[in-house]
Amino acid sequence: MMRVDYKKLITEYILEQNYQAIVEVGRENNARTLRYVQMNIWGDYRNKQRWYAISALEALARAYAASHDEIYRNVIRRAVWAMADESGNVPWAAPEMMTAVIKAAPQQYQEFVKIMITNGLDSPMCHLGVLWSIGHLGPDYLAEIEPFIKRILKFLDHKDGELRGTAAWALKRLQYEPAFAKIDSMADDGAEVWIYEDGNLQQYTISQIVKKG
Repeated sequence: MMRVDYKKLITEYILEQNYQAIVEVGRENNARTLRYVQMNIWGDYRNKQRWYAISALEALARAYAASHDEIYRNVIRRAVWAMADESGNVPWAAPEMMTAVIKAAPQQYQEFVKIMITNGLDSPMCHLGVLWSIGHLGPDYLAEIEPFIKRILKFLDHKDGELRGTAAWALKRLQYEPAFAKIDSMADDGAEVWIYEDGNLQQYTISQIVKKG
């Protein structure tokens, strides 16, 4: 009988965005499946595979966090540790990984939203990830996000166009109306931004984000 190469299989499913198949593989061995999914969360912010793997993590957490709480709590803990200066780790996608698990099972992990934002804002390498996370979480999490709004609003004036644009996208997704006048004033900003939304990674100008419904 031929042995299944689960690492390769899960990578193929991620590239196909076949998250249900990943959930089914996780039924047999959740820890192994989760480990192989996380191995795909690496590399450039514009790497589709990285984002699809984050969606796969969210699908796994949605299916199994209730029955495997400690495994998913450990994903959050490792991400928090990666963002800490003393860890010495490169915190690639740490906010996004935390957010995937939190959004999949808010009744278990919503308490970690503030920790994700605090640690992410303290690490410049995580700023894009934090802004994306805020937008992905959306208005249901406004109570947890609101204490950080003043710091988030400052990104609308950032010299880095990708940070400006992601902040505008996030605040629109958050339906944070006090920011809308400032965002509308950015309608002629031609800086380019990559946004992962609804399963698609797309490039926009800030002007397109501002004018998007």
